[in-house]
Amino acid sequence: MKNVLRLVVVCCALCITSVVSAELLPYPIDTVNGQAVYKYRVPRSIGIYRISVNFGVTQADIINWNPQLKERGLHYDEVILIPVAQEANPDNVSPAVLEPQPAVEPEIRPTIPPAIDDSVVYPAVDTVAVPDSVPEVATDTIHRTKIALLLPLQAESVHRDKNMDRFMDFYEGCLIALYDLQYADHFELYVYDTGKTDIEVKRLIADSVLHTVDAILGPAYPNQVEPIARLAQEDSIMTLIPFTDRVPDLGTNPFLMQFNPSAQVEAKAIVDYLEAQKEHINCVFVESKEMDIPADVEAIRQEVKKRGLPHTMVTMTQVFADSLFMSLKDSTENILFFNTDKFNSLQILLPHILNGKGGQSITLYSQYSWQKEKILLPQLYCTAFTTEGETDLIHYEAIYRQYFKHEHNTSMPRFDLLGYDLMRQLVATLQGKEYYGLQSDSRFERVAENGGWINTYVRVIHK
Repeated sequence: MKNVLRLVVVCCALCITSVVSAELLPYPIDTVNGQAVYKYRVPRSIGIYRISVNFGVTQADIINWNPQLKERGLHYDEVILIPVAQEANPDNVSPAVLEPQPAVEPEIRPTIPPAIDDSVVYPAVDTVAVPDSVPEVATDTIHRTKIALLLPLQAESVHRDKNMDRFMDFYEGCLIALYDLQYADHFELYVYDTGKTDIEVKRLIADSVLHTVDAILGPAYPNQVEPIARLAQEDSIMTLIPFTDRVPDLGTNPFLMQFNPSAQVEAKAIVDYLEAQKEHINCVFVESKEMDIPADVEAIRQEVKKRGLPHTMVTMTQVFADSLFMSLKDSTENILFFNTDKFNSLQILLPHILNGKGGQSITLYSQYSWQKEKILLPQLYCTAFTTEGETDLIHYEAIYRQYFKHEHNTSMPRFDLLGYDLMRQLVATLQGKEYYGLQSDSRFERVAENGGWINTYVRVIHK
């Protein structure tokens, strides 16, 4: 099975270079002096070399059409002209559209990386797949950054949990990130299928397979974090935890990075927003003994009281009795906070909230994950994600569709974009650089003088 995966990797790598150079890409096209040219808005973190590879032209071609680049280089967000490669049928100057490929859902989707570079070691799952041929180079002069990716892919399961598709999306995004980075750096990527418990993680540590890596992205589940955190501190391995805010010893372990903002970070952002509107809002907290108060709601409640912002306490009985309006304030916006972060629980309450309105304005404190649900109320919520990288996303989507031949499985957030952003962020951290993401602009700050790092980038959305 491992040999088959290696063969598929090599064949697909040969295909992608011809696809990029022989098909029109989804950018505006114009005709200048009889030549078809793309009008390309420059995204962050890309150079002339990478652009030339993506468009199938030479760097000299790009500079000839944009002579200002020779003196000052590329500027973010400027529009440059790129000649359409001859193989792409220059007579056809209408904008190209990449049609979505039909999704294929086998029991186990092949884990194929989006390019082969002889300086990069690409994995099958739980092993390292080495390219069939290695160029004659002085390998002792090349520094290779070793990254371990720990995900519950369930690649060898006969009956695979479909929820794991989000982690396969994450994996594919990570591969595209390394594809974008490999022209300037050399990487070895080790991928380990960790399952849902800490058993496999502890086995990997005991077998010493993780002790020589430079960085770790993962693991997925809270019960797997503690042994990895201990390894990170003992062996000085920078480790980015992507999916949980339950990261032990973050205050004393300088090698840990927590992507999920903490409840305190989100609460501060929400209450800062509320304080700026305090003349026009009333915070309404619904008391319920039957539900566990989510950490973010409790933190908001404490911060609202501490700052003396207008607030009201109501009971769940009032909500179910459709008499909520008796506790709301007129001529102000009542922000309603429930003791739940589960939409199924809220769904039972929504009809009573709507029935209990007496003409007052009600806004629901919501969760980012609820945005795909139909909620007939204005909402206030926090998110670590952004949509400001849409220009950069065009390049990403072109590579994703051309290579993987299927649509991503997830939305809000897209796990493939999360994988791309966090792999790029991890590499940027190792190199002492900043990274601005396609879906998430992380801003990591130390939690203590000798502690780890936490993402403090959150946006407050009021819609």
